[in-house]
Amino acid sequence: MSKVRGSQGERPPRRHANGPEAPLAPGRRGTNPFWRWSLRVYRSPGVQEACLALQDRCGADVNLLLFCGWIGIAGRALDKRRLRQAIDSVGRWQAEVITPLRAVRRTLKQGGLPGAGTPSVMALRRRIVALELELECHEQTLLYRLADTWPVPARAKGPPAAVAQGLARYLATLPRAPSPHDAQHLARLADACCATPR
Repeated sequence: MSKVRGSQGERPPRRHANGPEAPLAPGRRGTNPFWRWSLRVYRSPGVQEACLALQDRCGADVNLLLFCGWIGIAGRALDKRRLRQAIDSVGRWQAEVITPLRAVRRTLKQGGLPGAGTPSVMALRRRIVALELELECHEQTLLYRLADTWPVPARAKGPPAAVAQGLARYLATLPRAPSPHDAQHLARLADACCATPR
């Protein structure tokens, strides 16, 4: 269906082939382009460490960091309204589902609990890792579908500037401000995003 440009010079949103509510089948994470792209970025040298440092020190959601990059390399810096939509769309999912499961996984990894090093508990931890990955993928699907409802900007920005602006806006919303050392993490993440085609 075609629509005329909006009053702000934006093109109508793209539509999913399967419709906005079509779920991804279990085990078919590869059908989400944002997920596939994120995996490639995350495997870039230093990106995992950068993302986890921002997560642990500032309270960042790694999926939202990557989302800023995904949107930015398409030439759009997240404005405050769309950034708030993204945060609100996954905030409870991250806080009430993924974060508690991550805490369980980390507790089992650190040991100190009776039987934590036994084969059965180690197998349980591997299952938790797999479940956590599925939950992260679902969060990215929510973000991907949200972005698919947004109009395409009539004039794209340069990807490096758009990625940097989106990340800066997101970091400004976090409970703990990034340290000067975190600037290196941001630069590494932004560089990897810009170097990874969609």
